[in-house]
Amino acid sequence: MKNKIYSKLWIYFSCLIFFMLVFFAIFIVFLLYFLMQLHVVTPGKGNQLLAFSLLLAFSILVGTLASTIVSRRILAPIKELTENMSKVATGDFSVQVNPSQKVEEIQQLFSDFNLMVAELNSIETLRNDFVANVSHEFKTPIATMQGYIQLLQQGHLSEADTQDYYSRIAEGAQQLTTLSNNILRLTKLETQSIPLEQQVFRIDEQIREVILFLQPQWEEKQLALDLHLPRTTYPGNEELLYQVWLNLMDNAIKYSRPKETVTVSLEEEPQQLVISFIDRGIAIPADETKRIFDKFYQGDTSRKTAGNGLGLTLVKEILQLHEGRVAAKTLANQQTCFTVYLPKNH
Repeated sequence: MKNKIYSKLWIYFSCLIFFMLVFFAIFIVFLLYFLMQLHVVTPGKGNQLLAFSLLLAFSILVGTLASTIVSRRILAPIKELTENMSKVATGDFSVQVNPSQKVEEIQQLFSDFNLMVAELNSIETLRNDFVANVSHEFKTPIATMQGYIQLLQQGHLSEADTQDYYSRIAEGAQQLTTLSNNILRLTKLETQSIPLEQQVFRIDEQIREVILFLQPQWEEKQLALDLHLPRTTYPGNEELLYQVWLNLMDNAIKYSRPKETVTVSLEEEPQQLVISFIDRGIAIPADETKRIFDKFYQGDTSRKTAGNGLGLTLVKEILQLHEGRVAAKTLANQQTCFTVYLPKNH
């Protein structure tokens, strides 16, 4: 019975008013009876007490009916909001309510509801895209590895082909490992609620360490390095910033043409550090320079070779934690420049 009453707020409100009026009427009756016993009030001719009782009962009836009508009008927006929330709970994120209400609080509530649904719709879209993209990125190297494994199982291969297939399988496994690590790092960064651990370190030395780590890649393409890395210290998270230089340098090597030059420069300005990575190879179209930092975005260009669309997103997230930013632009002669801006006081 209690659930049925509470399921209709206007009924509950009306019953509350009714019982309050009845309680008030009983109180008045007892008060009159007490005053009559003390002979303060004496029933007169024309049965005034009966008329008073009828008037009291009529007041209770009118008050209850009025409260019912008013409560239904007041609680109608809540009923509308409840119905729409039920739709949202089933996964319908296209629901919108009319925020033009007479009551300011209800107007604010409806506006907040519309904003919430829009955010949920955006999150759901992002989640679906993320799942679809992750599935695709995992599917490609797995399918490639399965194909080479089937070829190896058939036998009758030369030693050179066998080693080549093993090498390609290893590359596919490495691609899966890199993708998994990047997803884990992004998830950790996006859900991180604790303060960023910082320490002062030589940022120029860290970039040199990254370049040495990637030596096999740039030597294989016979790239020349043009380095401008003056001694510079910086207070930041050393482990996370290492990932920034690793991704940007790997990007520069990957998209440079053989026997070209990769330029890495570090400049200390009064308020910030400016670190640039310039490759000479495949340029990025101007309309894509802002979107390349989105998750899994690679664009319809040959720059998506061997990438998974997460490295630059990881760079962006790490720099935001340091209150910095990264920008990309295309220079003359098919040169692409990624520039990192790190504030000194953050």
